[in-house]
Amino acid sequence: MPTLRELSLKIAYGPHDDPLRNFFIPALAASIRYDRAAGFFSSTMLAVAAAGVSQLIRNGGKMRLLCGADLSEEDVEAIRAGHATLEKRLEQRLMDRWSLPESEYVHNRLQALAWLVGTGQLEIKVVLPTDKHGRPLPASRAEGYYHPKEGLFTDAAGNQVGFSGSINETATALEENYESFVVFNSWETAAYVNNIRVKFEKLWQGKEQGWVALPVPEAVRQHLLKLRPSSAPTHEFGVEPQETSPKKPAGPSRDAEQRERIIFQFLRDVPHLPNATRLGRATCTVRVWPHQRRVADTIVQRFPERFLLCDEVGLGKTIEAGLALRQLIISGKARRVLILVPKSVLFQWQQELYEKFCLRVPRYDGRTFFDASGREWPRSGVDNPWNAHPVILASSHLAKRRDRQQELLDAEDWDLVVIDEAHHARRKDFQNREQFRPNRLLELLRGPEDRPGLGDKTRGLLLLTATPMQIHPLEVFDLLKLLGMGGRWGVEDNFLRYFEELRRPWDEIDWPFVLSMLADYFGTGGEWDPQFCRAAEEQLGPVTWDQLRRLPQSPNAAAIIRQLDAKAQGALRELAARHTPLRRYVFRNTRPLLREYHRRGWLQDRIPFREPKSEWIEMRPDEWALYQRIEEYIRDHYKKYEAERKGLGFLMTVYRRRLTSSFYAIQRSLERRLAFLKGETPAAWLTEEDLDQEDLEEDVSELLPAEEEHKAASEIRALFQGEIEYIESFLAHLQALGTDSKFEQLAKDLRHILQHRDSVIIFTQYTDTMDYLREKLRQVYGGQVACYSGRGGERWNGTAWVETTKEHIKNAFREKREIKILLCTESASEGLNLQTCGVLINYEMPWNPMRVEQRIGRIDRIGQVYDRVWIRNYFYDRTVEAMVYQRLDDRIASFESVVGELQPILSQVAQVIEAAAMASSEERSELIARKVEEINCRVRSQEPSAFDLDKYVVEQTDLEAEEPPPVTLPELERTLVESTAFGRRFRPHPTIEGAYQFDWHGSWQDITFHPDLFDTYPNTLRLMTYGSGLLEDVLAAVDPPDGSMLCGEIVRYSLESPRQIVCYYSLQDGQIIPSLTKLMSIIGNSVLTELTDERKERLADTFRSLVQSLCAQEKQTEQTRHKTRLASLTEEIRQLLREAVYVELVLAVYHGIINEGFVPNFSEKAYQQLKRRGIPFPGALSVVGTDLPRPRPDDPLYLRLQEFSKEALQRRFKGISSRITRRLHQLRSLQGQLAAMTKTNATAASPLAFVCLATPTSAKSPTSMDQ
Repeated sequence: MPTLRELSLKIAYGPHDDPLRNFFIPALAASIRYDRAAGFFSSTMLAVAAAGVSQLIRNGGKMRLLCGADLSEEDVEAIRAGHATLEKRLEQRLMDRWSLPESEYVHNRLQALAWLVGTGQLEIKVVLPTDKHGRPLPASRAEGYYHPKEGLFTDAAGNQVGFSGSINETATALEENYESFVVFNSWETAAYVNNIRVKFEKLWQGKEQGWVALPVPEAVRQHLLKLRPSSAPTHEFGVEPQETSPKKPAGPSRDAEQRERIIFQFLRDVPHLPNATRLGRATCTVRVWPHQRRVADTIVQRFPERFLLCDEVGLGKTIEAGLALRQLIISGKARRVLILVPKSVLFQWQQELYEKFCLRVPRYDGRTFFDASGREWPRSGVDNPWNAHPVILASSHLAKRRDRQQELLDAEDWDLVVIDEAHHARRKDFQNREQFRPNRLLELLRGPEDRPGLGDKTRGLLLLTATPMQIHPLEVFDLLKLLGMGGRWGVEDNFLRYFEELRRPWDEIDWPFVLSMLADYFGTGGEWDPQFCRAAEEQLGPVTWDQLRRLPQSPNAAAIIRQLDAKAQGALRELAARHTPLRRYVFRNTRPLLREYHRRGWLQDRIPFREPKSEWIEMRPDEWALYQRIEEYIRDHYKKYEAERKGLGFLMTVYRRRLTSSFYAIQRSLERRLAFLKGETPAAWLTEEDLDQEDLEEDVSELLPAEEEHKAASEIRALFQGEIEYIESFLAHLQALGTDSKFEQLAKDLRHILQHRDSVIIFTQYTDTMDYLREKLRQVYGGQVACYSGRGGERWNGTAWVETTKEHIKNAFREKREIKILLCTESASEGLNLQTCGVLINYEMPWNPMRVEQRIGRIDRIGQVYDRVWIRNYFYDRTVEAMVYQRLDDRIASFESVVGELQPILSQVAQVIEAAAMASSEERSELIARKVEEINCRVRSQEPSAFDLDKYVVEQTDLEAEEPPPVTLPELERTLVESTAFGRRFRPHPTIEGAYQFDWHGSWQDITFHPDLFDTYPNTLRLMTYGSGLLEDVLAAVDPPDGSMLCGEIVRYSLESPRQIVCYYSLQDGQIIPSLTKLMSIIGNSVLTELTDERKERLADTFRSLVQSLCAQEKQTEQTRHKTRLASLTEEIRQLLREAVYVELVLAVYHGIINEGFVPNFSEKAYQQLKRRGIPFPGALSVVGTDLPRPRPDDPLYLRLQEFSKEALQRRFKGISSRITRRLHQLRSLQGQLAAMTKTNATAASPLAFVCLATPTSAKSPTSMDQ
């Protein structure tokens, strides 16, 4: 028997090298042991793995075989619930995949394996994926599937030969030698051979993390033994012992080609199948938590409904929006999508869309489109840039600019608009309710007076913010109006009053008003909370609960309410709190909700606790003296510039915040300012380096009068010239400072922290401070320091700071192998997966505590590796910031828990710090004491506002079972890698295990089907998935299958408009084919069925009904939105009529203007007297009917109007008349649109298309389904 060393083996084999004759047979003839890792269990897989084993039989050698399998969600649930054993479910899955061999090749190969099994020479184990606790995972949740196609030969001398590659495990490929692999040996490439050996042994012995290997079930073993021949196979079937020359491989059979075409057609259609709502989530890189799954699925299922996503910081609003975006885009539900985000996170959003959601979205900077790597993206030849691409990512600052607003509003309508940090869209003044003054972003969304805004130009709208209410409940009201809240709820007085009423004692609540608002909620599409309804009925009994349920529409509501006992009163109050537009439009997930998920076992990962500590750093005398001098300069010039022009003092508040950060930060700002004042730099009195993220998001230009934006540089310089002497003095002293007391504290803390924890992240608001710290730290820690900011990633290479990729920073910091200290600005920290780090240092404390909350949220995340995260907050002692935080209630100052419910209070902290910083030293202490005590009182009362978002948005804690997706990435990998069309184009990646190189149009593409690999190497690999572009191109390269109108195994129905919907049915039983697995079990294995006219019409009716049900939700949403807008217009007309009546009453009673026919009257008759004014009042009264509020002499509106002059009231009445006229016109237009919409038929837009498909010669003879 020859040894393996004596063989002349090539380093690689392909289909044309006849690997069976030239590799497997000679290698096995020289071997006494053969270890083989194959693909998914099937009869053809076993046959492929048996190539050449007749030689092993002749040698008396032994073989070990590993193969893969998968379990369904139902299998895993049954195992966990104790309804079935793992072994039994595995046996069922393997038997489902077992089929009697029809191919003579397969039959003879299996006979050889059966002989080895019978003699004890062959052991087979099946590999399954597991979670970190060793429990089996379903295929839909596994990060990968068992895919190695590798083998290891060992001869009697201990020499070894290994191979690894892409081996096509289909029957056709078996016969035609469609294989491609590379070869290694133990005497020249020992490291590669050892790698194959170690991987195999770890899997075989059950020591590989994330996998378990089980003996093949006995039932499967017995099926194989039935094929055992009477005598040992002595040579390879189809290969004569003396034959040496290779046979030229033939092409695939006609049946195999048709089968593959059907499969590829199905894969092209998968995004448009009715059960593909999970496809986007199942084929991207995100590990989805239960609350994120629920939110994303709801957005998709209820599209084009509009929503406000306001989860606490760190819980994944962006993930929820991204998942929904991905599904809506790949399914074709949303073709035109606009994503507007703050400029400071624009690039991060683009990276996240690609790396997490596999969406390549162009980024628009106002002139050019760019991809995520910074390359220019070609722009189609259109005049309006907003029409250049179907999906566009841009800065909200760009979109809201006065010179760009109209261009955006003139663009084609959108299917979906996404606004990040939507709380920046708000009104400028909450006190003067007489005049609505939106800022530019809110104006863009709402539209200028009586003109459509961006909100009117889109079907769907997603608003994202962790802080929807920073100052006043009207901020939430304005956002909800954008989402479609209307009717009585669309009147701000009603909205605010409703929540005020629910705070009152029971006897003081105006229940007729509350019930009218509830009736309006249900009348405009609001739904009941099923969890609440079940609990209330169980608590109250069916009779009392039915009474409460009917109250909003009951004419006897007052009498029923008087008879309610204490338990029913509590239930009614809770009913009113739970059923508001907040329930319909708002998602709000909090950490307490996730802890409930964890308690129920739905969330396995850790939710950490916080361990904060504040460091009060004493400045040295020279530091303190200089600090006070600079602070005095800032304060005095702030007052001077504010007196000169309102808003001009803002730049001094910028410098004051930088003084809080570091002496180096203020030094750099002053150097830039001096250069500006001396005319050495262009006109830019504030640069982006001076501003922090909050300044950039607020848009400084809006803080100044419009004319200030365009003021000539020379005029501004003239105003500021007196500063030059101050600045030059300060810079001299700053440069003379010695050691830095704050940095000394940092150095001491780092020495302690890194003795107990592996890594630490240090946050600062400014890149100047970051640059200062990195220079100091790299002298001690060298290459263990890295930074990430708006400039991207940077590392020290021993001689200089060099740019590096986010991929490198993320992986090195997460694995803690190289980077121990990460310096970061919050604007750039998204997507770095910082839950592997357990320590965060705030090098300075932003004035707005919510900024600190957002920083902490970067590590206080689900899946944090530490039970407790350490937070260190740095303050210069004796400064304003320190004085304020030292006096604040511990609930705010410590940041030990999330303080989201105190947002309105937290916003005041920044105002107090700014006021105190700009106050004189004499005023400062008293101002801080007074203002902070006011804040503390509100905190201690635990009633920060009548409007507590967390109280009125109650998220569901039930999770529904979900249907598996039509195809998973492992199935996609198997199909493509084993296909005859593309199998030969795949080869193992030379450096990344589990990845491939794919030959596409003559260029080798580095690709993977594994989300975890793509997440690790996003700049190196492309994920082959839906939405990537590459997959769609590859699938389109295979021709459509041949079809028939007469008979087949399956039938494909499709509808192209209003959007593409496709469905496959089995002709044998008429059932929907929901998945690739089901499709593959039918084609080639079922009988041909005649498509009679009756059967065709029956299936067509089934498909039409399905389409109608799928489109009904979208149609209902559009109709409900129109009805709500009608109700809003009607309510606005009603309120305008109320105001008109009061204007007439004030004119008559207080100004003595008694017009002919007018009698002052505080009753409903006052409205009818408006008719004498003519158009538009008769029409308006006809629209609102008799449902009008009775005029009251104590109405606050009536009392306010008494302060107006006669001339002002007359102008006001004229304005009311004009507004009513416009609203009536809008109302009639909407009524026409609604009428047209009601008549639209979902299946009338385009004809149905159908085709019968089959693999003709392998299918049985035609039969009738009705027999």
